[in-house]
Amino acid sequence: MSKAEILSRILTAEADAESSLKKATEKAQNIISKARSEAAVIISEARSSGQENALTIVDAAKTKAAKEADAVSTDGDEQIATIKNNSDSRRQDAVDVVLASFMAE
Repeated sequence: MSKAEILSRILTAEADAESSLKKATEKAQNIISKARSEAAVIISEARSSGQENALTIVDAAKTKAAKEADAVSTDGDEQIATIKNNSDSRRQDAVDVVLASFMAE
């Protein structure tokens, strides 16, 4: 093998190596781009899912709070009615006591 052939093979090998390196670099960049794109989709889906879960939790809490508020309101209304009924039944006694105290003076 002559020096010219050896030099030609070396140059060919270098060109092949450079081509392989360029292809590998492009492939790596494509893989990185695809991974970033997929990561962005995953992050977006996770945020969306998290927001949906948060809304579900908030809605459940609102419903529970509304039920508790209704129960407290109903209980309060019952207590008010009881107090009113008791006061109505004792009103005449109170009037009699007040009149008796005025009459005694």
